[in-house]
Amino acid sequence: GMSVAIGAAQAKKLNNDNHIVYTLHGDGELQEGQNWEAIMYASAKKVDNLIATVDLNGKQIDGTTDEVLCMGSIRAKFEAFDWDVLEIKEGNNIEAIIAGMNEAKARTGKGKPVCVLLYTEMGNGVDYMMYSHAWHGKAPNDAQLENALAQNPATLGDY
Repeated sequence: GMSVAIGAAQAKKLNNDNHIVYTLHGDGELQEGQNWEAIMYASAKKVDNLIATVDLNGKQIDGTTDEVLCMGSIRAKFEAFDWDVLEIKEGNNIEAIIAGMNEAKARTGKGKPVCVLLYTEMGNGVDYMMYSHAWHGKAPNDAQLENALAQNPATLGDY
């Protein structure tokens, strides 16, 4: 996804298209080296119409990101590759996300790609899903879904 997003953003710049490209990544996904080649390329080529968001929940399908392959500070890594980085500490709070993404958008066009780190909790608001990687890539059955929806009565209506 990162390479495709960078290619799309660079194509927009070459075509004098002022739109911004957004991309979403998981923290576990960033363990793949190909991403870092793309991240280095984006800053070197000043692809500044790109906002890459990273879901930092510390979990992936095989366990915690620290157990599978500890990456240290993702922020420090993006900054070392000369990206403009901002953090949304309340990554499950829609108002915080909107405010943070507005800030990210305001930072585009200044010679650097932008990275937004979203600190989230997988399964937020569902007692049996939170604090576990077990639900990564696994759908709840009908009874579990009913339980989850009862714990989160306000939804976007997309279930």
